[in-house]
Amino acid sequence: MMVIKLFLEFFKIGAFTFGGGQAMLPIMQRELVINLNWISMQNFLHFVSIAEVTPGPIAINMATFIGYETQGITGAIFSTAGVVAPSFIIILLIAMAATKFRENRVYQAFMSGVRPVLPALLVNAVYLIVAEGFKGIAPFVLAAVTFFVFARWRKINPVFLLIIAGIAGILFL
Repeated sequence: MMVIKLFLEFFKIGAFTFGGGQAMLPIMQRELVINLNWISMQNFLHFVSIAEVTPGPIAINMATFIGYETQGITGAIFSTAGVVAPSFIIILLIAMAATKFRENRVYQAFMSGVRPVLPALLVNAVYLIVAEGFKGIAPFVLAAVTFFVFARWRKINPVFLLIIAGIAGILFL
């Protein structure tokens, strides 16, 4: 049954990805687009764009969109539950043993190994979007201007920048 496969695939993605939703994007792309061929690269990039501007965590939004695309509302529910379940279980277990966990040397060593990998996963996610989604010079200019504005005025709401960028895309791209 496809909805069970969706749940299990997103459970696997949620269970073995550290660093949040952005870090999940390259894994989702490899598994769902390349290995399983459940969606096209074009649809994947479309969903990434929508997930970025939709309220909520990108991983949950992506799971919901991909589940809906492949199996309708039932697929959306199962995919979303799959990607959320590992984090929920892990957070529940950590909360139950919070004081012992923080001081545990094995946990600290594990996290020392994981932390340096997270920026590489984020850079890979950016690379995937740029390599497949940027055509011509205009998107690079828009990305650079947006980065500069956000870096210069850090208190600007990212949603505001996304709305302005969307309007600029409509007008100029």
